Amino acid sequence: MTNQLVTLQPNVVIEPLVERWYAWSHLISPATAAMNIPFRHLTLLESFVSAPDVHAAACSNPSLRGGPFVDLPATEVEAVRSLIQTTQARQALQIAFGEGLRDAYRLILKQADGFSIEQHYASLPAPVRGYVELVYTLGGYPDLRVIEPLLYRSPINNKAAQSAIIYRANGDERAFAFSTPRMPRPDAYELQHAFDSDIYDFLGRLRAQPMPEAAVLERLGLTGADAELFRSFLTDAPLESRTDSRPAGRTRWRYFGHACVLVESASGANVLVDPIIAYDANGGIKRFVLADLPDHIDYVVLTHNHADHVLIETLLALRYKIGTIVVPASAGSLADPSLKLMLESIGFKHVIELGVLGSVEHDDLRVTALPFLGEHGDLDIRSKAAWLVQASGHQLLFAADSNNLEPVLYDQLRTIFGQIDTLFIGMECLGAPFSWTYGPLLPIAVDRKKDQSRRLNGSDFTRGMKVVTSLGCQKVYIYAMGAEPWLQYVTSINPDENTPPVVNARQLVAACKEMGLTAERLYGCADVVL
Repeated sequence: MTNQLVTLQPNVVIEPLVERWYAWSHLISPATAAMNIPFRHLTLLESFVSAPDVHAAACSNPSLRGGPFVDLPATEVEAVRSLIQTTQARQALQIAFGEGLRDAYRLILKQADGFSIEQHYASLPAPVRGYVELVYTLGGYPDLRVIEPLLYRSPINNKAAQSAIIYRANGDERAFAFSTPRMPRPDAYELQHAFDSDIYDFLGRLRAQPMPEAAVLERLGLTGADAELFRSFLTDAPLESRTDSRPAGRTRWRYFGHACVLVESASGANVLVDPIIAYDANGGIKRFVLADLPDHIDYVVLTHNHADHVLIETLLALRYKIGTIVVPASAGSLADPSLKLMLESIGFKHVIELGVLGSVEHDDLRVTALPFLGEHGDLDIRSKAAWLVQASGHQLLFAADSNNLEPVLYDQLRTIFGQIDTLFIGMECLGAPFSWTYGPLLPIAVDRKKDQSRRLNGSDFTRGMKVVTSLGCQKVYIYAMGAEPWLQYVTSINPDENTPPVVNARQLVAACKEMGLTAERLYGCADVVL
């Protein structure tokens, strides 16, 4: 061991896992996790074991990118078979709860007939009793509500399944996160700590704060081969100097890729939207990385509970420097788990939940939750917000994947907030069928035609232009397109320039420029001083 000062190499990846699957919010919220285990994970793994060659062929076909295919070689069949057995044993309680939830839904959908629903409590499967409430909607349709805070304090909340793998990235390529488990590999260290452990804060600081190598290995409890492997993740090279290009007293925003934007007000207050931060990659496209963020982040705001906007990997890397996370309030349904409860369960101490038009402020920075329509397959999802950032007299709206289904909404917002200077809007107008995300939660398989109709769509050119004109925007930026290479393992977006989203984005940019507006489709990185 040595007292040489070291940091993590800038391309070191720390992937959070839940029972070897890439961690996203639905694998942490207990009820959705319990549904994903039997109805997504085990189904995929059993399919792979029975036909590994079919999965290999599908993964080599670009048109099937993001489909339900395990991206592992056939030589991993026995390892996958072992993972199935381990999951069934270690997650038996969660599997029983997930199967019980599906059975409970089916029970009330079949038997609740508009009369008092009380009699059906006695017929609920044993694993879910005491954790759900049976209700009718105002329209008279039976429904089931999970008592989510109670689940977090129950054995269903299985933090023992949480871990991470640490390795050096070789470029941006990774297997698709939602169909491929992360199997043990000789070049990766397995970190057996739940996400609320302060070890993740230690590793986050180690990216920017040099520490003695001996102290690092001791803190991690590493000896022998594990210590030798971890040394390969460290560097004693001096940290690269990152010059802050923001002129004093000016507001700046920086685009980090996809839907991630940092806004810094004239006073220095800041807010980071939907953090997904790339790692350094030799020869990759120009990008901002973790080192380009300020030492302290006042607010992180999350637009909605999809994995490409709530990335646990980046959030854990930044946790030690985040002041407050602000999230939209949820409906409390199975399909709409609480972001606040999820984040608190993985160690975030200051999480604020806001309803529509709720706001927070710090110095000359104010952040307000605005309505967010669409993009969730017509499900009653309320944990979604477009964020209006008011900074030193500038108004910037981050609309993410919201779909302008009702243009009058933006006319109403204009009367309240006035002209919005700058609009950031997605153009994912041909999203995946809603079962792509919510399929494991459904009590009954949805008809394919209906599934294709209820897609996870954002605005198209026509709807996007109505937002621009309604709000009187002078600067328009297309973002959240999922095209950056470091996002492909999460989004599986086809980056082809002839896809409908890209075509619609080009149309919007061209139309805005014809009107004399500033307009651009963002890609990679951008740095703008207002």
